[in-house]
Amino acid sequence: MTRSSALTFRAAQSGDEQAILDLFGASFERHLPEEVWRWRFLHCPAGPGIVELALDGDRLAAHYAVTPVRLSIDGLDILAGLSGTTMTHPDYRGLGLFPLLAERTYQRMEASGMACVFGFPNTGSHRGFVKDLRWSDIYEVPTFSLPIDSSRTSDEASTHIREIDHFDARFDDLWERARKLHRVIACRNQASLDWRYVANPQSAYRILAYCAGDAVSGYAVVKSYQQRLQIVDLCALEIDVEKELVKGVLALARQLSAQVVDLWLSVHRPLHRELERIGFSNSAPVTYFGARRLGQDLSGGTIEDWRNWVLTMGDSDVY
Repeated sequence: MTRSSALTFRAAQSGDEQAILDLFGASFERHLPEEVWRWRFLHCPAGPGIVELALDGDRLAAHYAVTPVRLSIDGLDILAGLSGTTMTHPDYRGLGLFPLLAERTYQRMEASGMACVFGFPNTGSHRGFVKDLRWSDIYEVPTFSLPIDSSRTSDEASTHIREIDHFDARFDDLWERARKLHRVIACRNQASLDWRYVANPQSAYRILAYCAGDAVSGYAVVKSYQQRLQIVDLCALEIDVEKELVKGVLALARQLSAQVVDLWLSVHRPLHRELERIGFSNSAPVTYFGARRLGQDLSGGTIEDWRNWVLTMGDSDVY
């Protein structure tokens, strides 16, 4: 068997794309379009991804990558990384390549001024992130769900709810106001939202905005999945606007004959109690969420405390 010491390690470079796509197919037995990999790791508005490779001669054995993400932590702009697309060819598993590549990636991240890495490990990788990479478990995120037939709310959505097909400069103003309401939240300015939900080549989303006059006070982004409608992002300045946006999503779900509406929502958010009142409850799947600091001084245990985070499905690379 090949030993890890016989392999070479380097950063990904132009021309590696086909080998990376082939490795994805061998690792997960499904196809990854090149445009999806390029969208996530080359065109992210926070900067290009940091990608490390392990090679056996000309053969790609493993891949680890993070997507840069700008976080607002207590009002400060912090550059972090979302861990994702961890993969090892079946012929090279058991060699410890995952932690080797991850540590190389974290060294590059820290050298470039990135403060932390976070992500949503699956059941196969969670143990390795915590045991081998010293990640902190922050939370197990339940799916907050409502079967449409059990909804105790009217179908009538506010006249302020409008469906839009892109984000404009008004969402920069919304972001600057919304970030002040939360301790830890990923950037949701116009550029980030357009990249994540409009330019995404893999998934189709619908956007509901709460518009009063020329101003935007909130939005919801939804995605159809099988017979479910997922609220992958929800951001608003007031709880009343959040409630109206959810009502708009429920009305859309009925139009689409969806059977369930899902979202992620911290139990500490006031909206959680409002949605419990109309029938939302925790369900599967439950998603691991963790992080690791990379040397930069962050205040206290801010990022390790689930209560400080605003997390939606759209903060993950899965939804």
